[in-house]
This record gives sequence, structure tokens and C-alpha cells, in this order.
Amino acid sequence: MYQTKTEKNYLWIFFTMLSIGLGQSLVFTSIPIFARESGLSEVEVSLIFGISAFAWFFASPFWGRYSEKLGSRTVGIIGSIGYSANMILIILPLFLFEKGLLTSSLLLPALIAARMVYGIFGSATRPALFGFAGKISSPDKRAAVFSNLESGFVLGTVLGPLIGAFLFRYTNNELPFILFGAIGLVVAIQLSNRLRNIPEAKASLERPSRLRLLDKRVWPFIFVSSLASVAQAIIFQTMGFYIYDKLGYSAQEAAIYVSICFGIWSVSVVVTQSLINPLFHSIKAMMIIGPILSALSFVALIFSNEIFALVGTLILNGIGLGITRPSYNSALSLSHHKKFQSSAAGMMGSTLPIGHMAAPLLIGLYLVDSAYLYLLSALISLLAVGFTLLHPYILKSDAYK
Repeated sequence: MYQTKTEKNYLWIFFTMLSIGLGQSLVFTSIPIFARESGLSEVEVSLIFGISAFAWFFASPFWGRYSEKLGSRTVGIIGSIGYSANMILIILPLFLFEKGLLTSSLLLPALIAARMVYGIFGSATRPALFGFAGKISSPDKRAAVFSNLESGFVLGTVLGPLIGAFLFRYTNNELPFILFGAIGLVVAIQLSNRLRNIPEAKASLERPSRLRLLDKRVWPFIFVSSLASVAQAIIFQTMGFYIYDKLGYSAQEAAIYVSICFGIWSVSVVVTQSLINPLFHSIKAMMIIGPILSALSFVALIFSNEIFALVGTLILNGIGLGITRPSYNSALSLSHHKKFQSSAAGMMGSTLPIGHMAAPLLIGLYLVDSAYLYLLSALISLLAVGFTLLHPYILKSDAYK
């Protein structure tokens, strides 16, 4: 797929996304459990991610626009360093609280502040590197390139929970975060070296290119991607609680099982993006099939009362997401000229945290009955399907098949 020297530098984007996936999966699967064990409620835990997501929502388009001016290499490095700093800072308040060096009243603000580092600076990575990938890839390979970049991130989410579960059991709660933060710094250094002399990654003196949100070739994709983000965030933010509450495991056991479950989920996404997505000859078909599979998985989750049923449900969900996300990214990218690729990636990146912004408003349904929350996720996925079918541009555009 990648013959030229410039295209082969895509592999370093892949490794960067993989390193971020390592830490992100660890944070999402373990921090909610450790925070709750320290006395925080479900809503307070959601606020940690929700406020950070709010910062990401505004920062991602900013980094996308300025990737052209500052250079994809520079902005990508900023994002990688922001991610690494967050990995160390997010576990520090919990460690200090456990040792009696931090009061309970300061625990939540400290966790929010630590996560904000990722929201503001970690959000730079995706628009910079996906914009770079959009420039070096041909239109007919765009969906495959974006699928592989997404699979790099998801592969990290496969390894993250597995490595995390092993280290949690045999070392302590802090070492996995320190290790993954260090890996992020190493990758940032390599990214700096490998992209140093690549023209597409260099800074430009031109005014940053900017897409308008209300453009008919922009907002429909942002809308459906936002719906997918909300539906998916519900699973990420409640799965630890679901295993802890509904399946009756202890906090430490739940941390291990949720890591394993999401590891298996991640494998399903990687397999889908690596082996199934290349079989599709239509991005439009992917935008229909993916959300339908996601909706079915949310309904199945309601009836998953033991660990093996839960694993099967998560595999189906992973297949759905693995098809959906690259299809939206590719459709938006192919709808615009190369000079707008970083801006497009930044705007699409801003949809990723929308789910975590909305989750604190929806998490109350979990306290009433988890089935209501997962049924809502299914309805949101079906709304995305209906919108895609009815919108006059998405399925009628000639920019992509």
C-alpha cells in the first residue's frame, strides 16, 4: 500500500496512535474503578472525563487549523507530550490520596486538572497526523489509510488493558501509567526525527486553512460522528460499573475483567479495520452497516448477565465501530481539497469527546436502570442511520463511492 518514502513515514503515525491507545484504554478502564473505590460517585467520575472532553472539543479544531502554520510534525509532538504528561498526572492524585497526602475534597479537582492536560494538549495529535496522512494518501486509498491509522490506536487499546491487567496484578496501580507515559515520550522523539525533512509535515507561512462548520460538506459528517461518539462513550464510561455492580466482582477483579473485556473488544475493531474494511467498495455502505451493528450490540448488552455474553456483545460492538468511524473520517476528507485536510481532521476530532461531554447528563439513567441507558445508545445509533439515509448530500455525493 505504501511504496514511496513519504508514504512509509505513515508508519510512525501508526506507532504514535498505538502509544496513545495504550494509555487511553488504561485510563478509561481503570481510573473510574480506582476513583470510585476512593469515594467518588459515578457522576463525579464522569465529570473528570466530561470537562476534559469539553476542552478537547474546542482545542482539536484549533490544532487542526494551526497544523498547517506550525507544521504537522510540531503539532503532533505537542500532542504526544501532552498525552505523556497526562499519564503521569492522572494517577498522581489517587496515589497521594491513598497515602493520606491529599484530602478527599481536593481529589476530584486534582483529577479534573490532570485530565485537562490531555484535553488541551493531547488533542493536537489526531488532527496533525490525520491531516498529514490525508495529504500523502491518494483518494482511492484514503479509507484504507484512515482505517489502518484507527487500527493503530485500537491495537494500543488491545495491548493497554492486557499489559495493565498484568501489571496491576503483579506490581502496583502506578507503574502502568508511568510506563505508558514513558513510551509516549519515546515515540514523540522518533516522530520528531522521522518527519523532520518531510515537506508535507513542515510549517507554512500561509494563513491557516479553515473549513466552516455549516458547510453542507462538513456538518452532516460532524453530526453523525457526534452521535456515534455519544453512543460509544456510554459503554466506555459505564462498563467498569456494569462489571462491578451487575456481575458482582470486587473492585480489583472488576479492573482486571474490564481490561480483558476491552482488550477483546479492541481486537474485534483491529480485525475489522484491517481485514473487513478493505473488502468494502463503498464508503456509503459502511456508513449504514456500521451503526446498525452498533445498535444491535447495545440491545444485546441489556441481556448480557454473565461475562461470556458480555464479551460476545463487545465483539459485535467493536465490529460496528470499526466500520463506522473510518467511513465518516474518509467521507469528510474526500469531500475537501488537500489544503483542508488538517482542518477537516481537527473538526472530526472534535466529535470524539462529545460523548464524554454528554455522558454526565445521561449517566443518571444508569442509576435508575442500566437497560434504559443502553437502549438510548441503540436509538442514537439508529438515528445516525436514518439521518444518513435521508440527508440529500451524504449518499448522493460524487466525492466518494
